[in-house]
Amino acid sequence: MKVERLDPHLPGSIQPVRNGAGRTAEIKEQEGPPADRLEISPLARELQLYRARLAGLSDVRQEKVEEIRQQLAEGSYRIDARKIAAAMLEERRLDRRV
Repeated sequence: MKVERLDPHLPGSIQPVRNGAGRTAEIKEQEGPPADRLEISPLARELQLYRARLAGLSDVRQEKVEEIRQQLAEGSYRIDARKIAAAMLEERRLDRRV
């Protein structure tokens, strides 16, 4: 005995595919699912390049550290309060733009 569920309201029912004229249409088997594609814009590629370059940079400028160490050892290191304040204000100004 063969039982077919043709009631569209029942889960798992089987319905024939029909075209606009009411005739049963053929279902063509695809050779596989369509491949997913991803395209990266030129700007995104450029950002990836910059990120890779930044990742390779050190957070510490070793030559600057050595220069200051030497000045401290010699007693010639001078702090320029105006220069520090100006740099702090500039950094704050840049933070607001972002």
